[in-house]
Amino acid sequence: MKNDLQLLASYLGRAFLFGVMVTLPPLLAWLDIHWLGNAVGEWSLVELTQEGFLAASVLAFVRLAIARRDDRRFALLAAAFFTCMFLREMDEALDLIAHGLWKYPVALLIVGSLGWASRDLRASVSGLVRFLGSRPGTVMVIGLVLLLFYSRLIGMTSLWTGLLGDQYIRVFKNTIEETTELLGYTFILAASLSYVAQRVREPVVIRRNAGDAAPNVPVATHINQSM
Repeated sequence: MKNDLQLLASYLGRAFLFGVMVTLPPLLAWLDIHWLGNAVGEWSLVELTQEGFLAASVLAFVRLAIARRDDRRFALLAAAFFTCMFLREMDEALDLIAHGLWKYPVALLIVGSLGWASRDLRASVSGLVRFLGSRPGTVMVIGLVLLLFYSRLIGMTSLWTGLLGDQYIRVFKNTIEETTELLGYTFILAASLSYVAQRVREPVVIRRNAGDAAPNVPVATHINQSM
């Protein structure tokens, strides 16, 4: 009975956390409109939070790359991917320097990260498969689908002009699209932090050759047994 209650509390806590996550985008939109008195545009709380969440996701995977050698290639590939997304979100600021400037560092990151990951393709794929098979990996997929598919579809101008006709005002469409993007970024950040925390806590497994008698064991266990 005690175990069941603990599990129930864990599930309810997880449901509450998801509730907080989906509440954040409309709350920030409300603050943009009623507190700051601006539209949900490039310099709004919604947009700045998107960029902050992306930066935090990048730092999380950099942390994983430093802490876990077996995850390093996948983690740096993920960090490069989210850095590209961050630069794309910062296009308005980078355009103040030169129009379309964001494309050049993104191109360099894509080529460099893919080239580096391909040097040990097995390790890169192994890290990716391990991530996708985890619970945070599922949350990440949900976030990416919301961001890359649903937000683009729900933000189609033709959808809103067809619905509102002569009453169409672009700010309505932008608000729906940007808050949906933020929801996706919220799931992405939650998945990044959760997975990195999980992997950093796990003991590193010593990989032995096939001819060795002893099985693969975690480093922590191996050290304790030898003391």
